Amino acid sequence: MILGHVEWVLFGWVLANQGGVPVPVVPVLFAAGTLAASGRLSIVAIFAVAVGATLCADLGWYGVGRWRGAGALAVLGRLSPRAKAFVRRTQEGFLAHMGTFQLTARFLPEMNPIAAGLAGATGLSIARFVGYGAASALIWVGTWTGIGYLLGDVVVELAVRLGFS
Repeated sequence: MILGHVEWVLFGWVLANQGGVPVPVVPVLFAAGTLAASGRLSIVAIFAVAVGATLCADLGWYGVGRWRGAGALAVLGRLSPRAKAFVRRTQEGFLAHMGTFQLTARFLPEMNPIAAGLAGATGLSIARFVGYGAASALIWVGTWTGIGYLLGDVVVELAVRLGFS
């Protein structure tokens, strides 16, 4: 049964999404919140796993940016066709508003790896980068998981009526 391995599935899914693979993660976080509301999954585990996966992806792209500069972000073009245009358009905006950009990029599909790579390429300190990354990850995970948690009873009731549970 998948519920026995849901933490690993959640970790892999969030890691892939935050690493730049265009997989939908919001429904997964919403579902995790619903499972927490029904008592099938710990909300603390959801936060720990999702924030941990997010920071792993962030640090990976930060390292790439630090090692190879902004040009290394062209690798994202292979994962996402829109990434090349995003990198060109966002470099100036990132430099002008680093903190705000890093906090909000997580909510924009496929923008987070670009923000993390640019942070490394521009020499943002690792402590500041992790601080912004952890704050934005907590807000991002909390938003989508919280909505699932708050609507959990409604979702379960709808699933029962439709014969899914």
